[in-house]
Amino acid sequence: MKKRFNVKTVALSTALLGSAVFLAGCSGDTEEAKTAAAPAAEQNTMDVKQPVPVAAPKAALQPAPAPAPVAEVPAAVEEKVEEVKEVVAAVAAPSGEKAYATCVGCHGAKGEGGVGPRLNNQTVDDVVAKLEKYKAGEQVGPMTGMMAPMAAGLSAEDMKVIAEYVTTL
Repeated sequence: MKKRFNVKTVALSTALLGSAVFLAGCSGDTEEAKTAAAPAAEQNTMDVKQPVPVAAPKAALQPAPAPAPVAEVPAAVEEKVEEVKEVVAAVAAPSGEKAYATCVGCHGAKGEGGVGPRLNNQTVDDVVAKLEKYKAGEQVGPMTGMMAPMAAGLSAEDMKVIAEYVTTL
């Protein structure tokens, strides 16, 4: 006997099967989602990594020994230290040439003047006095607006070094 397939039955079965597969794929019920959704009560406590106990440090039974006294420094070492201090002070002292480098644009490379007045014909005390007035914010001349910020960053030693340098040019 021959079996006949009913087209309607096959089409309906195929449609139902396809819908079931589609819904199962879109439901988001992946293995990760199922695990994340599991209640905390079901989680095995053995799965949680436990901290390793650390022993507390033991207190010393005796106090730490006192540091050994420092031996007296030999005179030769003290002399060498003083020599090094003098060399460092000489290197760290401001150089007139370096300090005057910011002044060259207006007062000239040899203090001969230009936009600013001539400086190489003035005394050290005059140059220092003017720089101190500029630093104090006093009106000295028409270029006070330019000179005040320049002098504001100078120390008394810087002013003296610049004045000594420029008056010897």
